[in-house]
Amino acid sequence: MIQRIQTVYLLLGVLALAGLGVFEVPWGDRAATQFAWFVPSLVGLLVVTAGTALGAVFLYERRETQRTVVIGVQMLTVALAGVLYGGLYGAGTLTFTAPTGEVLWGRTGALLLPVVAYAFFLLARRGIEHDIELVESMDRLR
Repeated sequence: MIQRIQTVYLLLGVLALAGLGVFEVPWGDRAATQFAWFVPSLVGLLVVTAGTALGAVFLYERRETQRTVVIGVQMLTVALAGVLYGGLYGAGTLTFTAPTGEVLWGRTGALLLPVVAYAFFLLARRGIEHDIELVESMDRLR
């Protein structure tokens, strides 16, 4: 299970999503106080997306099902990014720089984590598809 590269990518994607909880940006931002839906929907999507991705690790024996679940995880990650970026945009705080012009690295890191998680889930899906093709080619040789 752990020796497969898609397992590593899935775990890295889960860690990237979990890393969003470390940053203050989504939780202490003006969007959290301005919109009542922002924090609960963000927490719900984080838990569901990370939990589903973690559950996909254990579907390694059923590759087609694992691929379908990872595609769903990718869609959930896009929804998570949409809620995060939409809430911050609605509050007027979707920016990477301070008013003085300096780059806010904590905010930048928090805003890039859903994109990094999506990239890891995409790589995991490619690994799963490679395994499916490999098994199909071995079946043809028999």
